[in-house]
Amino acid sequence: MNKHCKISTHAGMSLIELMVAIVIGGILLAGMASVFFNSSHAQRELEKTGQLIENGRYAISLLTEDLRHAGYYGQFYGLDPAPAALPDPCNTATLHTNTIHMSQPIQGYNAPDTDSRPDISTTSCGGLLTNPNLSPGSDILVIRRADTATVTGVMTTGNLYLQANSLDMNMYIGANAAPPVCNVAVPGTCKFPNTPGNTTVADTRQYHVHVYFIAPCAIGSGANGLCVNTDPRQPTLKQLTLSTNGAPAFVITPLVEGIEFFQVEYGIDTTPAAIDPVTGQPGDGVPDLYTNAPTAAQWGDVVSVRIHLLARSPRATDDYTDTKQYCLSGIIPCPASAIILPIGDNFKRHVYSTEVRPVNMSGRRERP
Repeated sequence: MNKHCKISTHAGMSLIELMVAIVIGGILLAGMASVFFNSSHAQRELEKTGQLIENGRYAISLLTEDLRHAGYYGQFYGLDPAPAALPDPCNTATLHTNTIHMSQPIQGYNAPDTDSRPDISTTSCGGLLTNPNLSPGSDILVIRRADTATVTGVMTTGNLYLQANSLDMNMYIGANAAPPVCNVAVPGTCKFPNTPGNTTVADTRQYHVHVYFIAPCAIGSGANGLCVNTDPRQPTLKQLTLSTNGAPAFVITPLVEGIEFFQVEYGIDTTPAAIDPVTGQPGDGVPDLYTNAPTAAQWGDVVSVRIHLLARSPRATDDYTDTKQYCLSGIIPCPASAIILPIGDNFKRHVYSTEVRPVNMSGRRERP
């Protein structure tokens, strides 16, 4: 018998080896969890940034297109001189009143600083632009124009319509019927006074008055959509729209969420001051100065508009603090009234600015 025979044994994993394996596995799991968390966080921030960019660009696009068409009334050209005082943008009392207001296609109300609201005490907008419904530090912009498309079907009861050709125009309230044909060759069909030689059929277009402002909430819980102090805070670009309610009336229309501040500067055409015999207008269609608060005499000389928006992300970012200072002006150095001091909250923000040339206002002043 072999006394040196060896017995083979198979030992399991030792406690030390098991603990090392657990530690290594834990490290790997922690790394994977960290990668997953960072990836998810980056995706969320990317979505917030994308929403911020989309909201800012869309708001600028809306305002730009409306401003370009300010003062568009179809073929009609013969506007009266701008009134001595700003028209009441929320007055829908009579057709005659709205006809007079057409000569002021653009007007605005300036917020003197970031803590104050525009003064609308001379208007009848107070019921819709109450303090809880109007964010401090943002301007109000009013645009008047007609649709670029003509009415071919039935008009809507209560909406305002403009029937105009190159010689004359008439405004009336829709009554759920097809627009009348204006042609003095057919007795009783022409709405225009004092144009006995006019035999041109006039197109009918819906007439618009848009009042842009910033509200502190997206959807107001008050009457007519008004924001109240208990509504969740989500600054929103909104519009008072001249719409139908059985009679001409204004309704609140939310447009773009996340627009926190809105500032407007107006380009004034002052030279040459002499009336051009061809255009019948002073100036040359080029702005000579910019101001955020034109005088009563300057509103008729507006030929360019700069708009500045401060947009914020829809949701806060916990590990971010906004310590930036923003300028909502194209004037250098930035006026103190246009500086937004660091807010110090957890929202990311970006300034969007553009300059718009209202063709129907500046083009009439261009000198051949």
